[in-house]
Amino acid sequence: MTETYDFVVVGGGTAGLVAAARLSELPEATVLVLEAGSAKDDPLLEVPELWSQTNLSEFDWAYLTEPQQAMGGETVYSAAGRGVGGSSNIYHMIHNRGRDADYDSWAYGGAAGWSAKDVLPYLQRIENQQDGTNPTAGQGGPIDVVNAGDEGNPVSQAFVDACVELGYPEVADVNVDYFGVGWHHLDIKDGKRGGVRTGYYEPVKDRTNLVVRAESTATRLLFEGSRCVGVEYLNGGELKQVRAAREVVVSSGAIESPKLLLLSGIGDPGRLAEFGIDVRVDLPGVGENYQNHPLVIGPTGYMDKPGPSEGVINEPVLFWGSEPGLLAPDLELWFLPRAPWGEKLIEKLVQWKTTGSATSVHEQDEVDPHLVIMLPAVVRPLSRGWIRLASADPTVRPRVNPNFYGERADLVRATDCTEIAREVFRSKAFTSQWGVKEVAPGPDVKTRAELETWVSRNTGSYHHYSGTCKMGIDELAVVDARLRVHGVQGLRVADTSVMPTIVSAHTHTSAVMIGERVADFIKQDLAQ
Repeated sequence: MTETYDFVVVGGGTAGLVAAARLSELPEATVLVLEAGSAKDDPLLEVPELWSQTNLSEFDWAYLTEPQQAMGGETVYSAAGRGVGGSSNIYHMIHNRGRDADYDSWAYGGAAGWSAKDVLPYLQRIENQQDGTNPTAGQGGPIDVVNAGDEGNPVSQAFVDACVELGYPEVADVNVDYFGVGWHHLDIKDGKRGGVRTGYYEPVKDRTNLVVRAESTATRLLFEGSRCVGVEYLNGGELKQVRAAREVVVSSGAIESPKLLLLSGIGDPGRLAEFGIDVRVDLPGVGENYQNHPLVIGPTGYMDKPGPSEGVINEPVLFWGSEPGLLAPDLELWFLPRAPWGEKLIEKLVQWKTTGSATSVHEQDEVDPHLVIMLPAVVRPLSRGWIRLASADPTVRPRVNPNFYGERADLVRATDCTEIAREVFRSKAFTSQWGVKEVAPGPDVKTRAELETWVSRNTGSYHHYSGTCKMGIDELAVVDARLRVHGVQGLRVADTSVMPTIVSAHTHTSAVMIGERVADFIKQDLAQ
C-alpha cells in the first residue's frame, strides 16, 4: 500500500461528503474520499428548475430494477447520484425531516440513541432556515432552507386551495404539522440548488488534510485479521490500494454499500458462495431489508389555459394517513404545476431501457405548459426487497429489487392516494379556475379494480433507497447504533442503508444527519 490516510471514506455523496468535511475539522487527521463518479461542475447541477434533466445524465447511476411481479413484470428506472455530491446533486431539493415516530421506532427496535430527541440537534446543525414556520428549525447551518410557497405560483396555490376545499387542513410547515396540505421547504441558496456539495464540501475543499479522488471505484475492502485496514479501488484503469490508519467509512448509498460489503466477504455465506467469495463475516442482513417509496406517475391533468412557461421548483404537498390514528403519515400527494418529463426525456428513457445506453439531454425539455401532474406515494411501505450481487466483478452493477407492492396493503394505499388525487382534480379550485380535465388514468378507468390495475402499471421509484445495512441488534442487523459493522473493527457504514425502516418523508435530510452523526461518533471515540 503506497498511501495511508487516517480515514478513508468510500463514496463522495450525501452522507460521505458530510462525514469527510466534519472529520477534516480534526487538524491532525488526514481524510481521503473515493468517489466513483466525476468531480466536474455543470450548470445542470446548479439551476433548480432543471432538476428533471439530471435523470439519465452522466450524474445518474440510472439503475434498472428486477422485473416487479406485482407490477406485471415491469422494470423500474431508479435514479441515484453519481459524482462528487452524489444524490445531493440530483435530488428535488426537498427539505423533509423524518417524523418523530420514524426515529423513535429506530431506537425502540434496537438502535439506541437514535430517537427523535437524540437526532434533533443534528437536524438543527444542518439547517439555516430562512422563515419562522418551524420553532425547532436550525439557524446558521451549512444548508439554506427556504419556503417553496414564497414563489407564489397560482397553479400550485390551486392545489392547496383544492385540498382545503376537500376538508384537509392547511399547515404552515410539513416538518412541524405532519398531516395536512402545505408547502415543502427547499434546500436553495441565492437561487441555486443547495446540498452537501455547496454547503459542506466547497467551503472546506482547500483544506490540506482533505483529498477527494474522483473516478475511483472501490472494488473491495482490505483486512488484517478482523480489522478493516484499507480499500482497493480502480482509478484510471489501474488497481490501487490505500491504507486507513484509523477507520474506513463506507458511504456509497443503499445500493452500492451492500455491494461493496458483499464483494469483501461480508454477508450471507450461501449467497457469497455462489460467486466464489470467501466469507469473512457471516452477516445475512447485508443487502436485505431494502426499502423504497413507490411513486405513482399520475394522475395527469390538462388545463384549458397554460400554467407557468418555465420549470418550477415550488412544491405543494399533502401528507395524510390511510386511516385515523397513525403517528406519522403513510401517504404523500405531491403536485407539480408543470409536468417535468417531456418527449425528449421519455424517448431517452425508452432508449436506455432497450439498449442500456442513451444520449444526453442537456437542454430544457419541451413540455406542454397545460399539463399538470399528481404524484401519489406510499411513504410508509410494508414491502421489503433486496440488493444482491450479479457478479464477483466489481464493475458489474448489483441486482436491485424493491419488491414494490409485494405486500398488497401498499398497493391498496397507493390506490387510495390516487383516488384522493383524482378528487383534487375534480375540485372547484381546479375545474372553475383552470378548467382541468383528467387525461390519465382518464374517464375509461372507472372502477376501483381498474384503478388498482392502472396504479400497478404506472408506478415508478421515488429514489429513496434505504435499509440494506440496517442498524440494530437482530439477526438482519449489519451495523450497531454507532454505525460499526458487526464483527469487524475499523469499519463503519454511514448512509441511508443503515435506516432500519425508511422515514415517512423524503430521505435527503436524514442522510445528511447520518453523515453528521458518524463523524461525531468517530470524534467521540478518538477522545476516549
